[in-house]
Amino acid sequence: MKHILLFSSFLFSALFGSAQNIHKSIHQLQSEEYSKYNFTTEQQWDELRAKKNEMAVKKISTVQSNCILNKRVFGWNPYWAGSAYNNYQWNLLSDLCHFSYEVDATTGNAISTHGWSTDAAVTAAKSNGTKIHLCATLFSNHATFLTSSSAMNTFISNIISLLNSRGANGVNIDFEAVPSAQSANLTAFFQNLCNQVHAANPSYEVSVALPAVDWSTVYDIPNLKNYIDIFIIMGYDYYYSGSTTAGPSDPLYNFETSYNYTLTKSITYYLNKGVPNGKLLLGLPYYGEEWPTTALTIPSSTTGSGSSRTFTVVKTNANGYYSNPKFDANSYSVYYAFNNGTDRQLFINSQYSMEKRFDIVNEFGIGGIGIWALSYDDGYLDYWNAIQNKFSNCTVVNCTDTIFDMGGPNRNYYSNENYTYTIAPANATSVSLAFSSFNSEATNDYLKIYDGPSTASPLIGTYSGTASPGTINSSGSSLTLQWFSNASTVSSGWYATWNCTADNIPPTTQVSVPNNWVTQNFTAAFTDADNMNGSGIQKSFYSVSDNNGTEWRANDTRGFFNDNFNQASIHPDWKPYQGIWAINSGVLEQSDENNGNTNIAAALTQNLSNRYLYHWQGKISGSGTNRRAGFHFFCDNDSLPNRGNSYFVWFRVDQNQCQFYKVVNDVFTLENTVPMTVAAGTFYDYKVIYDRINGKMEMYQNNNFLGSWTDPSPYANGSYVSFRSGNSNWQVDDFEVFRSRNSSVTVTVGAASTNDIRYQSPNPATPAGNIKSICYDNAGNLSAISSQTVLVDWTPPSSVAVNDGTSSDIDTTYSNTQLDANWTSSSDPNSGIANYWYAIGISAGDTSVVGWTNNASNTSVTKTGLSLTYGQIYYFSVKAEDGAGLFSSITSSDGQLVLNPNGVNELNNMETISIYPNPSSGQFTVYSLQFPVQIQVYNMLGEKIYSSIVNSKLETVNLSAANGIYFLKLKSESGEKILKLIVE
Repeated sequence: MKHILLFSSFLFSALFGSAQNIHKSIHQLQSEEYSKYNFTTEQQWDELRAKKNEMAVKKISTVQSNCILNKRVFGWNPYWAGSAYNNYQWNLLSDLCHFSYEVDATTGNAISTHGWSTDAAVTAAKSNGTKIHLCATLFSNHATFLTSSSAMNTFISNIISLLNSRGANGVNIDFEAVPSAQSANLTAFFQNLCNQVHAANPSYEVSVALPAVDWSTVYDIPNLKNYIDIFIIMGYDYYYSGSTTAGPSDPLYNFETSYNYTLTKSITYYLNKGVPNGKLLLGLPYYGEEWPTTALTIPSSTTGSGSSRTFTVVKTNANGYYSNPKFDANSYSVYYAFNNGTDRQLFINSQYSMEKRFDIVNEFGIGGIGIWALSYDDGYLDYWNAIQNKFSNCTVVNCTDTIFDMGGPNRNYYSNENYTYTIAPANATSVSLAFSSFNSEATNDYLKIYDGPSTASPLIGTYSGTASPGTINSSGSSLTLQWFSNASTVSSGWYATWNCTADNIPPTTQVSVPNNWVTQNFTAAFTDADNMNGSGIQKSFYSVSDNNGTEWRANDTRGFFNDNFNQASIHPDWKPYQGIWAINSGVLEQSDENNGNTNIAAALTQNLSNRYLYHWQGKISGSGTNRRAGFHFFCDNDSLPNRGNSYFVWFRVDQNQCQFYKVVNDVFTLENTVPMTVAAGTFYDYKVIYDRINGKMEMYQNNNFLGSWTDPSPYANGSYVSFRSGNSNWQVDDFEVFRSRNSSVTVTVGAASTNDIRYQSPNPATPAGNIKSICYDNAGNLSAISSQTVLVDWTPPSSVAVNDGTSSDIDTTYSNTQLDANWTSSSDPNSGIANYWYAIGISAGDTSVVGWTNNASNTSVTKTGLSLTYGQIYYFSVKAEDGAGLFSSITSSDGQLVLNPNGVNELNNMETISIYPNPSSGQFTVYSLQFPVQIQVYNMLGEKIYSSIVNSKLETVNLSAANGIYFLKLKSESGEKILKLIVE
């Protein structure tokens, strides 16, 4: 519970402020101590460290993790560290700074660089990808140096030369106890230094070591912030060897009520002065201070000067006095109180208290930490574990913690606090924040709480005075707090505990289509669902592939790709440029292990959706020691060595790393490295998600999130994808590309090359289309892939030929209750024939007598129970229906005339009458042995179009009629005869 305390700094300023101007910092003290030794080898320094119990009992390098930093970790490496660099966890150290170039104030030359050009620690840092810097120290005679342009220019020239000679990354300036009278000269020096160093190499960085308290306002931050690249607060010596009270070298919060200078106050001060958050690092001590004291209770007065103790000394505990650590809840500091003949107290961080300091770095959102000094924890992993737990992608955020203003749990907050902090535990679905106390200056000091990951999220409320927020519940997975205090009254502030609900359950997705057979464009609907307490669906994706009768493919112009590599040879979609690529046992394989950059590429349109998901299985093997392989996407030139402009993800077997690269004008840059397990000879499932709008790419292995990188200037278009390997055997299988989607999409169907599904089912049992779906939630959980195949047929079946009667075509029938017809079979290779339909009418295509009737698979029909009219011609019409529901064109018979069966014998006498030629052009001859004969011609509609009398044996008829089928009715005294007449 926080209590209201009086704010007072006068006493400290009086007692400590003057001492600040004369006491020596830990940097200076230790530099002077070790300069007494004229050692030149690691072995000599190691022997000295061993005598002081500051050397590791055993090496720990073999237990280095694969975690990757997300904050800067800048460590000073003193020249007296000897071989301790062999125990550095290089993946958790972003910058190593060699200590030091001792400046000769008169000339600017180095009194000594302490082996910069040959230092093995610098060499090891470079080989492990850690940036290297050279620290320059000046602890006195500042006026001499800062008023000599010759000395300053010599120094700058020397520094640039030394950086160039080592291929270094920057220079660190550690000028301490600079008098206030030299403030302007110091600013001018920094500006000149930065200008010349940056001109020599724009990638060189200039960093400065800042005092924990800038008592005399020597550092003109507003004028320096645009020049200096890194500002490192020396966050120690708040209680130093000459302090009259024993206390923590780096109090996180107030240790004493009368002295409120702390780490949190120092950060607040420099941020308020204008140092950009990203440029500010908090230096922290890997040592502690031990004093003789008047008592074992805290706080106690000192009875003599303090002495520093490294973390290694305390952990090794050779004297046995560092066995019972105690914790000061006010300053969040660990201390030991013991008696070795006199009362003594030692303050030094444990892993827990160091992690709490790292938490403050995260809460303020500053760039990272500095370490004084590397090697002081030699042989122990505690602090390395703290870095991993708080500043890497291996961070595990607990689902509960406490949070308070920068006065800590029991002290008043400070004037001019202004910071923003987001509570966003991994996989959280909701966050609750319960306040146990709240007290601020009414109106002027206030806390804003936002429902989401930033101050752009909806504002829940603004709280001031004693109006406590109570308990706040988020609607999503995060809450953001923004705290402000002005320059006047301070109070006890606020104290809260937050808890979260985590989501580790994958969402689900389903695909549905109208039916199994599709004949045209259709709508595919998707159902995505997260679990009851889930974090909600973040994004959903779909793909469409089609079966060309041999294999499943996808239309790359539509943004999809599918290749199962199950054919004997590589599909023409792929272009092998470099390497030996072939299909081997159903996978794509690149087998040339001597080639450092192989390339097989394919065209793919990548601007049709906001996000793309690339999915494949991959296996890296080979006999080398630098085996790597990966995948390019959003390429604009597939033939160039690095694919023009593109991105690629890169898997390193021998380093167990996944790397994100961006390629600009065919020059690649490593943007982020994350750890992964990638065993040689093992297939893994890989998924890469890229958002072409915000530039974020996310990498998954076996559905486990590996890491991400966001491009601030993202590529919005891509024309190719490409697989790549280096000095390895690289096997790839089941490659497919998904596009982001809404809850439903239109899938286009047809033979045109622009459609999603371009092929029909080769037979009624084989699908020609496959729609897949995948989604992931806000906690990063990926669903399983769901799919739905469709049978495709957009071609109607073939038409049939229809005959009247039961076999050969007839022209007449004598039943007025029954009609017969038969027809040829239809065919449809895609969906097969499902049904035949027939209808009967008094003209071709007419359905007035019998409407369309399903005749199943039968190709003949006898229709009974009719009531037909004698002398009327009746027509059968038939259409075929395929398995997809498509119908053939309608064909009709040439009709059959229903005659009265009376006079059948008379008709036989009509055999002596005939016509020829038939077919004819319309002119034909009537031959008759009896006459007169009446001639009548009817069209297919039953309309009479010609009539005449034949009075001779041979009579020529000229019929003016269109091509088609007609009926000729001949009538004599013997009876009537109907003949079919064809005009063509």
